[in-house]
Amino acid sequence: MKTLAISFVFFVLSSVIVAQQHSYKGSVKDAMTGEAIIGAVVGFKGTKLYTTTELDGSFIIKNIPSGEYELEVRSISFKAIEKKVKINSDVSEKLSMQTEDYKLEEVTVVGRKDETSEMSARATEKLSMNVKNVISEKEIEVSPDITVANVVQRVSGVSLERNSNGDGQFAIVRGMDKRYNYTLVNGIKIPSPDPRNRYVPLDIFPSDLLERLEVTKALTPNMEGDAIGGVIDMKMKRAPEKFTVNFNAGTGYNQLFVDQKFRTFDRSTTQRISPRNQNGNDYRAQVSDFPLDNIDFRDIQAPLNQIYGLSVGDRFLNGKLGVLVAGSYQNTYRGANSLFMTTFVDQETNLPYFEIVQNRVFSTQQQRGGVHARLDYEINKNHKIDLYLGGIMLNDFETRTRTDTILKIGRGQGPGTGRIELRERSRQRYQNIYNGTLQGNHQLAKRFKMDWSAAYSLAKNDDPDMAQIMFLTAITKDNQGNINQDPINYGTDYSRRWINNSDQDLAGYLNTTYSQIVFGVPVDFSVGGMYRHKDRESFSDNYLLRAMPIIQEWSGSIRDGRWNLFNPSGTSTEPLNYECTEDVAAGYGMLKANIGELEILTGARIENTNFSWISAAPDRILGKVGNITYMDVLPSLHLKYKLTPEQNIRLTYFKSISRPSFFEVIPYEINEDDFRERGNPFLSRTSADNIDLRYEYFGKSLDKFMIGGFYKNIQDPIESALLIQGQNVFLQPNNFGTAQNFGIEVDAVKYIKKFGFRAFYTFTWSEITTTKLVRFRDANGNLTSRTDEQTRPLQGQSRHISNVSLLYKNSKTGTDAQLAMVYTGRRIITVSPYLDNDIWQRGFVQLDFSFEQRIKKNFTIYLKINNIIDSPLRADIMLPNTFNPQQAPYLDSSKNVLVREDFYRQTYLIGLRYKFVKV
Repeated sequence: MKTLAISFVFFVLSSVIVAQQHSYKGSVKDAMTGEAIIGAVVGFKGTKLYTTTELDGSFIIKNIPSGEYELEVRSISFKAIEKKVKINSDVSEKLSMQTEDYKLEEVTVVGRKDETSEMSARATEKLSMNVKNVISEKEIEVSPDITVANVVQRVSGVSLERNSNGDGQFAIVRGMDKRYNYTLVNGIKIPSPDPRNRYVPLDIFPSDLLERLEVTKALTPNMEGDAIGGVIDMKMKRAPEKFTVNFNAGTGYNQLFVDQKFRTFDRSTTQRISPRNQNGNDYRAQVSDFPLDNIDFRDIQAPLNQIYGLSVGDRFLNGKLGVLVAGSYQNTYRGANSLFMTTFVDQETNLPYFEIVQNRVFSTQQQRGGVHARLDYEINKNHKIDLYLGGIMLNDFETRTRTDTILKIGRGQGPGTGRIELRERSRQRYQNIYNGTLQGNHQLAKRFKMDWSAAYSLAKNDDPDMAQIMFLTAITKDNQGNINQDPINYGTDYSRRWINNSDQDLAGYLNTTYSQIVFGVPVDFSVGGMYRHKDRESFSDNYLLRAMPIIQEWSGSIRDGRWNLFNPSGTSTEPLNYECTEDVAAGYGMLKANIGELEILTGARIENTNFSWISAAPDRILGKVGNITYMDVLPSLHLKYKLTPEQNIRLTYFKSISRPSFFEVIPYEINEDDFRERGNPFLSRTSADNIDLRYEYFGKSLDKFMIGGFYKNIQDPIESALLIQGQNVFLQPNNFGTAQNFGIEVDAVKYIKKFGFRAFYTFTWSEITTTKLVRFRDANGNLTSRTDEQTRPLQGQSRHISNVSLLYKNSKTGTDAQLAMVYTGRRIITVSPYLDNDIWQRGFVQLDFSFEQRIKKNFTIYLKINNIIDSPLRADIMLPNTFNPQQAPYLDSSKNVLVREDFYRQTYLIGLRYKFVKV
């Protein structure tokens, strides 16, 4: 009984104490922008009562005894809040923080905006005059991605073209192929190291060098006019406000090379330049000029991926001088197991049938890295200069084993029998981009300001001594089903090839703005221009070796083989030995006005292009020398109406162009991959009229909702199509009349306390009508053909793309998690000369996961998993095979013919991140 009484008294006292405890909750926002401040520390001095703000800026502190407390709220770049709070009941309060100011002698410098945060990214989207999407450094850091190419797929309306290893490489914006976009570094266009194209392979850039990634989908007159899809601008890291050190290191593996071995070769004896390039055009090469190390393959098991990143920055001279140095290095192993079916078209039915089935196994080591230095100096309150020096590199070492089962020669006993060709290939590619840019911003008078840029850029690609060798055998079955294999012999295909190219830009930009009040309306008048001189050089050399004697049995070692050099002088008359120059001069006039809640930006840009080339092709080849000059007038109009402080509606029109790449106009012919390819010296530039309409809502936290439509009328679009000339089929770029492209974009972000949801969906519809061949047997029984018109989507355009991410963030415990799904709908990847025989990539889903956990004040561990569900790339011709489906009974070709199937497996990465900010 006594025990029961004591327990009752204890319960009553506990109830009284609990009843006297209260909660303090509310939200913290930026006083200037109204945006939520994430991760702000809210607490009471002298107690252990504190918390951090959630993804929506909200917070709650529970179990607070009654009393008077000293509240303190702190967040980087904001003035701390300190005030007395009396707690005798539950309290709810909305808090606003002011941006911190720094006073330097007689000059007041307002604290620089934190460009790395998601809050800053939302503000940029809201305040921009054109249609833009932004991904912040913090979003990039916690994403599953380690390259810019994979980051950009998180932007609404953007899908990826992937390389042979399944990794993202090129961006497709609003269904417009990669050729219709251009790439900037800190607002400056950079050249491409790609040997074929103007567009920059985005997988060359490590994502941890970026401060933010901006994708602009509507051009203004002060932007270069050669983008119909969009502009990708990589804003590189710059000096922070305080001494800051960031370091990360990670390791992991690709599941593919746990299940099978990684194939590699010795690169130490590789000759970076060909025998002809080294010794002159008159040199006759010897077999001894071609070391065998790059075709003497070896296998290793489960190589480990490694990534490292470091950035150090600070401000000096009372904050006037900012300095940041950053570097990144990645050594990763990727690959693919691929099934590829080569097909042709039945002369009677115009339906596809099987010719060759190929099994391809890729092993690729990628060394990706970059280093940059960025300095900014405030001379005084009216003048500032900025210097950027950067270099990026991607070394790519690839082996490919290709086993061809020839279905039309010696076949008839089932899959894997008959004539078999085995091709082993090694390839090395070294790509580099260098950029140095000096920029200035000057307030020359109260109403007059100017900015300028002087830039030097160099892109290089070195693809030395690609070696490919072929072996032959035959496999048969006897009456009992036993397999018999002939000896393996060297084939006739043993080649060595060198390609290198460089692309050098010298560019200058000047923009001036004069501000005036006109009839009570603030107006900015801007004029400016740019000039770029580009030099591009390309070198190509090929050598063909033959086994001697022709029938020579494989001994098991490549070093026992004997060869004869078929063309000892190389290929000095190869058209891909060329030089070209391009001069682009541009000027613009632009007006920006604010009329109440309506903002107007309008103007026009004039671009003059002078493009010329000379190739080493024989004089008889049409297009050996060429020169093209043209001028374009590109008007634009941008309207933004502020419905409320949180809502905008935009209407935009702009005209833009897309220039052919240098490689495309050279009269070359090569037979390297699946089709014989050739250039087209008669290509014209593409032009387009573009219209955008978008509604935007930006919530008080990081919430946003955008919905919009776009329309593009495209004149002379360029696509690579298969064309027939005599008995040959060529893959060649051509202009195809007029195309239409329109669609709808929806982009939404919602945060509730610790949880977030981010999603976009883009519907795109495009149409282009071209002439196709139809093969058939006529009424008299003769094989013949006719031409029909086919309407189809643009190459590379998916009707449906979407991205959905589920987010979790706990600022107090330092936990971040993200599950990201990307869906890319069906799209044409190769255009056929025959009616309805285009090759379509199937729609696919990729699922990625990332996780971060703070373990100490400055340390965080992270985990990234890519391609969780092992989504393959599959491609079909959307017609049945009625001619020889029995040649591949393991495929169902009764409706569609499978052309390609690639599996890449999962990639795992675990690492440690360290961040130190001087207090």
